[in-house]
Amino acid sequence: MKQAGLDLGSVNTKLVVLENGERVYSHVIPSRFDSVQAGITLLKSYVEEHGEKPKNLVVTGYGRVNFPEGRVITEITCQARGCHAYFPEYAYILDLGGQDAKVIKKSAEGKVVQFIMNDKCAAGTGRFLDVILKGLDLTSMEMELATEAKPMPINSMCTVFAESEVITMLAKGIPKPEVIAGLFKSTAKRLANFVESVGHPECLIFTGGGAYYSLLVQFLERELKGNVVIPSEPELTAALGAALLA
Repeated sequence: MKQAGLDLGSVNTKLVVLENGERVYSHVIPSRFDSVQAGITLLKSYVEEHGEKPKNLVVTGYGRVNFPEGRVITEITCQARGCHAYFPEYAYILDLGGQDAKVIKKSAEGKVVQFIMNDKCAAGTGRFLDVILKGLDLTSMEMELATEAKPMPINSMCTVFAESEVITMLAKGIPKPEVIAGLFKSTAKRLANFVESVGHPECLIFTGGGAYYSLLVQFLERELKGNVVIPSEPELTAALGAALLA
């Protein structure tokens, strides 16, 4: 019997299907301001390819309560379970999504012990980085140079003000790599403080779309003075956890 986990995120919607505990299908599509419809589309695409809808379905993420089928479980619980499948030995998780950031502490069995969320402002979320980096129109060379550049301090906690701060720096002739490094360092510092409000992990599991930014991971390790580990597909951990719980 197949079991499925559907994560209705603010930016992307994800589906993972398991059979006998092994993943047989996974797919990600943009939510486009309607994660419920995106979830319906994902399930429909799966049925068209495989001919049968999974009988056991768990739905998580922001749109979960409005989805017309499946059992609803919070993304905190699903994230903990999905990360436990990758790293059962580590307790702390940082999930950096498009709309919020979460820090979760899980038990040796993969159950949630403690968690906090930051969803009041875009600063310190994946959306904060995406908006500013998109506006910079970066080349791959500039991103590469940023790994060795001296970070320029960015002090604003608001996306709008941080963007203005970046524009001012560039107008003064400060090289883009230094501005980029400063952006990631300031974000990493905020995230590290956020993590340390829950605990002081020697090794942190990092998930969500934000985990794809290698420079952010680099600065986060410096700020935490510890290691950061990333699942092979950090955007899919909540959907995987939902499928396992199904």
